[in-house]
Amino acid sequence: MQQKKFEDLFESYLQNNLSELEQQEMMEIIAQGTHDDFIKEKIQLMLNENNAVEAIDHKQGEFILNYILSKPQNEPKVFTLEPERKNRKKIVRFVFAAASIALLAFIGSTFFFKSNPVVPAATIEQPVKESSLIAFSGKQLVHLPDGSTILLNDNSSLKYDQDAFGTKTREVTLTGEAFFDIKRNEQKPFIVHTGKVQTRVLGTAFNINARSSSDNIEVTVARGKVQVGDTEKVYGVITPNQQIKVNRTTLNYEQHNNVSAAIVTEWKSNYLILDDINMQEAVALISQKYKVQILLSNEKIKNCRITASFLNEEDLDHVMKVICSVIETEYHYNKAGNILLDGKGCE
Repeated sequence: MQQKKFEDLFESYLQNNLSELEQQEMMEIIAQGTHDDFIKEKIQLMLNENNAVEAIDHKQGEFILNYILSKPQNEPKVFTLEPERKNRKKIVRFVFAAASIALLAFIGSTFFFKSNPVVPAATIEQPVKESSLIAFSGKQLVHLPDGSTILLNDNSSLKYDQDAFGTKTREVTLTGEAFFDIKRNEQKPFIVHTGKVQTRVLGTAFNINARSSSDNIEVTVARGKVQVGDTEKVYGVITPNQQIKVNRTTLNYEQHNNVSAAIVTEWKSNYLILDDINMQEAVALISQKYKVQILLSNEKIKNCRITASFLNEEDLDHVMKVICSVIETEYHYNKAGNILLDGKGCE
Protein backbone atom coordinates (compact mmCIF):
# COMPACT_ATOMS: atom_id res chain seq x y z
CA MET A 1 0.00 0.00 0.00
CA GLN A 2 2.76 2.40 0.95
CA GLN A 3 4.70 1.46 -2.22
CA LYS A 4 1.73 2.38 -4.39
CA LYS A 5 1.26 5.63 -2.46
CA PHE A 6 4.88 6.60 -2.93
CA GLU A 7 4.82 5.76 -6.66
CA ASP A 8 1.71 7.91 -7.08
CA LEU A 9 3.35 10.76 -5.16
CA PHE A 10 6.50 10.56 -7.25
CA GLU A 11 4.60 10.47 -10.54
CA SER A 12 2.45 13.41 -9.44
CA TYR A 13 5.59 15.24 -8.42
CA LEU A 14 7.01 14.86 -11.92
CA GLN A 15 3.79 16.34 -13.28
CA ASN A 16 3.89 19.31 -10.88
CA ASN A 17 0.70 18.16 -9.21
CA LEU A 18 1.83 17.97 -5.58
CA SER A 19 1.08 20.47 -2.85
CA GLU A 20 3.89 21.61 -0.56
CA LEU A 21 2.61 19.28 2.15
CA GLU A 22 2.59 16.33 -0.26
CA GLN A 23 6.10 17.19 -1.46
CA GLN A 24 7.34 17.14 2.10
CA GLU A 25 5.60 13.81 2.69
CA MET A 26 7.32 12.37 -0.38
CA MET A 27 10.72 13.50 0.88
CA GLU A 28 10.11 11.96 4.28
CA ILE A 29 9.27 8.62 2.63
CA ILE A 30 12.44 8.84 0.54
CA ALA A 31 14.43 9.39 3.73
CA GLN A 32 13.28 5.99 5.00
CA GLY A 33 15.25 4.28 2.22
CA THR A 34 12.56 1.71 1.44
CA HIS A 35 11.95 2.79 -2.16
CA ASP A 36 15.48 2.93 -3.48
CA ASP A 37 14.82 0.34 -6.20
CA PHE A 38 11.90 2.27 -7.61
CA ILE A 39 13.82 5.56 -7.67
CA LYS A 40 16.85 3.92 -9.22
CA GLU A 41 14.79 2.35 -12.01
CA LYS A 42 12.81 5.51 -12.60
CA ILE A 43 15.88 7.71 -12.91
CA GLN A 44 17.68 5.16 -15.10
CA LEU A 45 14.65 5.07 -17.39
CA MET A 46 14.55 8.84 -17.57
CA LEU A 47 18.26 8.99 -18.39
CA ASN A 48 17.68 6.60 -21.28
CA GLU A 49 14.76 8.56 -22.71
CA ASN A 50 15.15 11.54 -24.98
CA ASN A 51 12.64 13.59 -23.03
CA ALA A 52 14.67 13.42 -19.81
CA VAL A 53 14.99 17.16 -19.70
CA GLU A 54 11.25 17.62 -19.68
CA ALA A 55 10.83 15.13 -16.81
CA ILE A 56 12.03 17.31 -13.96
CA ASP A 57 12.02 21.07 -14.30
CA HIS A 58 14.29 23.58 -12.61
CA LYS A 59 11.92 24.28 -9.73
CA GLN A 60 11.57 20.58 -8.92
CA GLY A 61 15.29 20.04 -9.05
CA GLU A 62 15.84 23.04 -6.78
CA PHE A 63 13.37 21.63 -4.28
CA ILE A 64 15.06 18.23 -4.16
CA LEU A 65 18.53 19.74 -3.98
CA ASN A 66 17.63 22.26 -1.28
CA TYR A 67 15.98 19.55 0.78
CA ILE A 68 19.04 17.33 0.54
CA LEU A 69 21.52 20.11 1.32
CA SER A 70 19.51 21.17 4.34
CA LYS A 71 19.99 17.81 6.03
CA PRO A 72 22.42 17.50 8.97
CA GLN A 73 26.12 17.11 8.24
CA ASN A 74 26.10 13.43 9.23
CA GLU A 75 23.87 12.65 6.24
CA PRO A 76 25.60 11.25 3.12
CA LYS A 77 27.51 13.82 1.07
CA VAL A 78 26.37 14.96 -2.37
CA PHE A 79 27.78 13.05 -5.34
CA THR A 80 28.16 14.37 -8.86
CA LEU A 81 27.52 12.21 -11.87
CA GLU A 82 27.62 12.92 -15.62
CA PRO A 83 25.80 10.24 -17.68
CA GLU A 84 27.45 9.39 -21.01
CA ARG A 85 24.86 10.24 -23.64
CA LYS A 86 24.89 11.73 -27.10
CA ASN A 87 22.51 14.43 -25.98
CA ARG A 88 24.51 15.01 -22.78
CA LYS A 89 24.52 18.79 -23.22
CA LYS A 90 20.76 18.81 -23.25
CA ILE A 91 20.59 16.97 -19.93
CA VAL A 92 23.43 18.81 -18.23
CA ARG A 93 21.87 22.07 -19.32
CA PHE A 94 19.10 21.31 -16.91
CA VAL A 95 19.17 20.72 -13.20
CA PHE A 96 17.92 17.16 -13.57
CA ALA A 97 21.30 15.45 -13.56
CA ALA A 98 22.55 17.22 -10.43
CA ALA A 99 19.24 16.92 -8.60
CA SER A 100 18.63 13.27 -9.40
CA ILE A 101 22.12 12.13 -8.47
CA ALA A 102 22.04 14.25 -5.34
CA LEU A 103 18.83 12.46 -4.53
CA LEU A 104 20.51 9.09 -4.98
CA ALA A 105 23.35 10.15 -2.71
CA PHE A 106 20.86 11.30 -0.12
CA ILE A 107 19.17 7.90 0.12
CA GLY A 108 22.60 6.29 0.36
CA SER A 109 22.24 3.78 -2.47
CA THR A 110 25.69 2.90 -3.73
CA PHE A 111 24.27 -0.13 -5.54
CA PHE A 112 23.07 2.15 -8.33
CA PHE A 113 26.61 2.86 -9.37
CA LYS A 114 27.76 -0.73 -8.93
CA SER A 115 24.95 -2.42 -10.85
CA ASN A 116 24.97 -0.14 -13.90
CA PRO A 117 28.31 -0.31 -15.74
CA VAL A 118 26.97 2.02 -18.45
CA VAL A 119 27.04 4.87 -15.94
CA PRO A 120 30.50 6.16 -14.86
CA ALA A 121 31.51 5.83 -11.23
CA ALA A 122 30.49 8.65 -8.93
CA THR A 123 33.00 11.30 -7.94
CA ILE A 124 33.02 12.39 -4.32
CA GLU A 125 33.02 16.13 -3.88
CA GLN A 126 36.49 17.36 -2.95
CA PRO A 127 36.82 18.91 0.51
CA VAL A 128 36.85 22.67 0.55
CA LYS A 129 40.27 24.14 1.17
CA GLU A 130 40.63 25.85 4.50
CA SER A 131 40.55 29.62 4.29
CA SER A 132 43.93 31.30 4.14
CA LEU A 133 42.46 34.53 5.48
CA ILE A 134 44.11 35.92 8.61
CA ALA A 135 42.17 38.43 10.71
CA PHE A 136 43.03 40.65 13.66
CA SER A 137 40.68 42.72 15.79
CA GLY A 138 40.99 45.11 18.68
CA LYS A 139 43.98 47.19 19.65
CA GLN A 140 47.18 45.32 18.95
CA LEU A 141 50.44 45.45 17.06
CA VAL A 142 50.33 43.32 13.92
CA HIS A 143 53.53 42.02 12.33
CA LEU A 144 53.17 41.26 8.63
CA PRO A 145 55.27 38.66 6.78
CA ASP A 146 57.22 41.37 4.93
CA GLY A 147 58.41 43.00 8.16
CA SER A 148 55.84 45.80 8.11
CA THR A 149 53.89 46.62 11.26
CA ILE A 150 50.35 47.85 11.78
CA LEU A 151 49.10 49.31 15.04
CA LEU A 152 45.36 48.76 15.31
CA ASN A 153 43.30 51.20 17.32
CA ASP A 154 40.44 50.13 19.54
CA ASN A 155 37.34 48.68 17.81
CA SER A 156 39.27 48.12 14.59
CA SER A 157 40.07 45.07 12.50
CA LEU A 158 42.47 43.99 9.78
CA LYS A 159 42.56 40.99 7.46
CA TYR A 160 44.66 39.66 4.60
CA ASP A 161 45.11 36.51 2.54
CA GLN A 162 48.34 34.88 3.63
CA ASP A 163 48.56 32.86 0.39
CA ALA A 164 48.27 35.92 -1.85
CA PHE A 165 50.16 38.41 0.33
CA GLY A 166 53.53 39.26 -1.20
CA THR A 167 53.06 37.37 -4.47
CA LYS A 168 52.60 40.41 -6.69
CA THR A 169 51.26 42.92 -4.20
CA ARG A 170 50.83 43.20 -0.46
CA GLU A 171 47.14 43.80 0.21
CA VAL A 172 45.18 44.17 3.43
CA THR A 173 41.65 45.26 4.32
CA LEU A 174 41.06 47.68 7.20
CA THR A 175 37.96 48.47 9.21
CA GLY A 176 38.36 51.22 11.79
CA GLU A 177 41.66 53.00 12.40
CA ALA A 178 45.28 51.96 12.17
CA PHE A 179 48.81 53.32 11.86
CA PHE A 180 50.90 51.65 9.17
CA ASP A 181 54.69 51.44 9.10
CA ILE A 182 55.46 49.73 5.81
CA LYS A 183 58.74 48.21 4.65
CA ARG A 184 59.73 49.53 1.23
CA ASN A 185 59.45 47.15 -1.71
CA GLU A 186 59.25 48.76 -5.14
CA GLN A 187 58.35 45.46 -6.83
CA LYS A 188 55.43 44.73 -4.50
CA PRO A 189 53.26 47.76 -3.69
CA PHE A 190 51.37 47.79 -0.40
CA ILE A 191 47.63 48.37 -0.80
CA VAL A 192 45.10 49.06 1.95
CA HIS A 193 41.43 48.52 1.10
CA THR A 194 38.89 50.56 3.05
CA GLY A 195 35.55 50.13 1.35
CA LYS A 196 35.91 51.41 -2.22
CA VAL A 197 38.98 53.48 -1.34
CA GLN A 198 42.47 52.13 -1.96
CA THR A 199 45.63 53.48 -0.37
CA ARG A 200 48.75 52.46 -2.27
CA VAL A 201 52.34 52.85 -1.05
CA LEU A 202 55.82 51.41 -1.56
CA GLY A 203 57.28 52.08 1.87
CA THR A 204 56.07 54.72 4.28
CA ALA A 205 54.27 55.50 7.53
CA PHE A 206 50.69 56.72 7.50
CA ASN A 207 47.41 56.69 9.38
CA ILE A 208 44.01 55.62 8.07
CA ASN A 209 40.82 56.45 9.91
CA ALA A 210 37.93 54.53 8.38
CA ARG A 211 35.64 54.24 11.37
CA SER A 212 32.02 53.48 10.52
CA SER A 213 30.86 56.31 12.79
CA SER A 214 32.24 58.79 10.25
CA ASP A 215 31.06 59.47 6.70
CA ASN A 216 34.66 59.96 5.61
CA ILE A 217 37.83 57.94 5.23
CA GLU A 218 40.92 59.94 6.20
CA VAL A 219 44.44 59.09 5.06
CA THR A 220 47.25 61.07 6.72
CA VAL A 221 50.96 60.67 5.95
CA ALA A 222 53.65 60.70 8.62
CA ARG A 223 56.56 59.62 6.40
CA GLY A 224 57.09 59.00 2.68
CA LYS A 225 54.46 59.19 -0.07
CA VAL A 226 50.98 57.72 -0.30
CA GLN A 227 48.66 57.40 -3.28
CA VAL A 228 44.92 57.45 -2.56
CA GLY A 229 42.21 56.52 -5.05
CA ASP A 230 39.79 53.82 -6.12
CA THR A 231 39.71 51.22 -8.89
CA GLU A 232 39.03 53.87 -11.52
CA LYS A 233 41.10 56.91 -10.64
CA VAL A 234 43.73 58.43 -8.38
CA TYR A 235 42.57 61.13 -5.98
CA GLY A 236 46.05 62.36 -5.20
CA VAL A 237 49.55 61.65 -3.92
CA ILE A 238 50.29 63.05 -0.47
CA THR A 239 53.45 63.52 1.59
CA PRO A 240 54.12 64.10 5.31
CA ASN A 241 51.54 66.26 7.12
CA GLN A 242 49.12 66.04 4.19
CA GLN A 243 45.74 64.36 4.23
CA ILE A 244 43.10 63.18 1.78
CA LYS A 245 39.55 62.89 3.04
CA VAL A 246 37.10 60.77 1.00
CA ASN A 247 33.35 60.46 1.44
CA ARG A 248 32.77 56.71 1.65
CA THR A 249 29.39 56.95 -0.15
CA THR A 250 29.86 59.54 -2.90
CA LEU A 251 33.67 59.15 -3.19
CA ASN A 252 33.97 62.92 -3.27
CA TYR A 253 37.36 63.88 -1.87
CA GLU A 254 39.43 66.82 -0.72
CA GLN A 255 43.11 67.23 0.03
CA HIS A 256 44.52 69.14 3.01
CA ASN A 257 48.16 70.19 2.88
CA ASN A 258 48.65 71.57 6.39
CA VAL A 259 47.66 68.76 8.73
CA SER A 260 49.64 67.73 11.79
CA ALA A 261 50.29 64.02 11.52
CA ALA A 262 51.36 64.07 15.18
CA ILE A 263 47.92 65.27 16.24
CA VAL A 264 46.12 62.83 13.96
CA THR A 265 48.11 59.94 15.42
CA GLU A 266 47.90 61.14 19.00
CA TRP A 267 45.81 58.10 19.82
CA LYS A 268 49.04 56.11 19.61
CA SER A 269 50.43 57.95 22.61
CA ASN A 270 48.13 55.87 24.84
CA TYR A 271 50.06 52.79 23.77
CA LEU A 272 53.61 51.80 24.59
CA ILE A 273 55.17 49.69 21.83
CA LEU A 274 58.62 48.22 22.38
CA ASP A 275 59.16 46.35 19.14
CA ASP A 276 62.51 44.56 19.20
CA ILE A 277 64.50 47.56 20.39
CA ASN A 278 67.46 47.88 22.74
CA MET A 279 67.02 49.06 26.31
CA GLN A 280 68.51 52.45 25.60
CA GLU A 281 65.68 53.12 23.14
CA ALA A 282 63.12 51.50 25.44
CA VAL A 283 64.17 53.65 28.40
CA ALA A 284 63.75 56.78 26.29
CA LEU A 285 60.21 55.78 25.29
CA ILE A 286 59.19 54.85 28.82
CA SER A 287 60.66 58.03 30.25
CA GLN A 288 58.80 60.12 27.67
CA LYS A 289 55.46 58.43 28.26
CA TYR A 290 55.52 58.34 32.06
CA LYS A 291 57.53 61.53 32.62
CA VAL A 292 60.12 59.79 34.76
CA GLN A 293 63.89 59.48 34.62
CA ILE A 294 65.28 55.95 34.37
CA LEU A 295 68.90 55.29 35.28
CA LEU A 296 70.97 52.20 34.43
CA SER A 297 73.42 50.84 36.99
CA ASN A 298 75.25 48.87 34.29
CA GLU A 299 76.05 50.11 30.78
CA LYS A 300 75.58 46.56 29.45
CA ILE A 301 71.86 46.82 30.19
CA LYS A 302 71.63 49.11 27.13
CA ASN A 303 72.56 46.13 24.94
CA CYS A 304 69.56 44.05 26.03
CA ARG A 305 66.74 43.93 23.49
CA ILE A 306 63.06 43.75 24.27
CA THR A 307 59.76 43.24 22.52
CA ALA A 308 56.62 44.14 24.44
CA SER A 309 53.34 45.91 23.80
CA PHE A 310 51.36 47.76 26.47
CA LEU A 311 48.00 48.74 25.01
CA ASN A 312 45.73 49.07 28.03
CA GLU A 313 47.17 52.14 29.75
CA GLU A 314 49.18 50.00 32.16
CA ASP A 315 50.77 51.86 35.03
CA LEU A 316 54.53 52.41 35.27
CA ASP A 317 55.14 49.70 37.87
CA HIS A 318 53.44 47.08 35.72
CA VAL A 319 55.59 48.05 32.74
CA MET A 320 58.81 47.91 34.77
CA LYS A 321 57.96 44.51 36.26
CA VAL A 322 57.39 43.05 32.82
CA ILE A 323 60.61 44.51 31.44
CA CYS A 324 62.67 43.34 34.40
CA SER A 325 61.32 39.81 34.07
CA VAL A 326 62.33 39.74 30.41
CA ILE A 327 65.88 41.08 30.67
CA GLU A 328 66.55 39.68 34.16
CA THR A 329 67.01 42.93 36.02
CA GLU A 330 65.52 44.60 39.08
CA TYR A 331 64.27 48.13 39.62
CA HIS A 332 63.71 50.44 42.55
CA TYR A 333 63.08 54.13 43.16
CA ASN A 334 65.83 56.33 44.58
CA LYS A 335 65.32 59.26 46.93
CA ALA A 336 64.86 61.64 44.01
CA GLY A 337 61.95 59.57 42.67
CA ASN A 338 63.90 58.26 39.69
CA ILE A 339 63.97 54.62 38.67
CA LEU A 340 67.20 52.67 38.91
CA LEU A 341 67.60 49.51 36.82
CA ASP A 342 70.10 47.02 38.20
CA GLY A 343 71.37 43.83 36.58
CA LYS A 344 74.27 42.20 34.73
CA GLY A 345 73.00 43.34 31.32
CA CYS A 346 73.72 41.76 27.93
CA GLU A 347 76.84 41.32 25.85
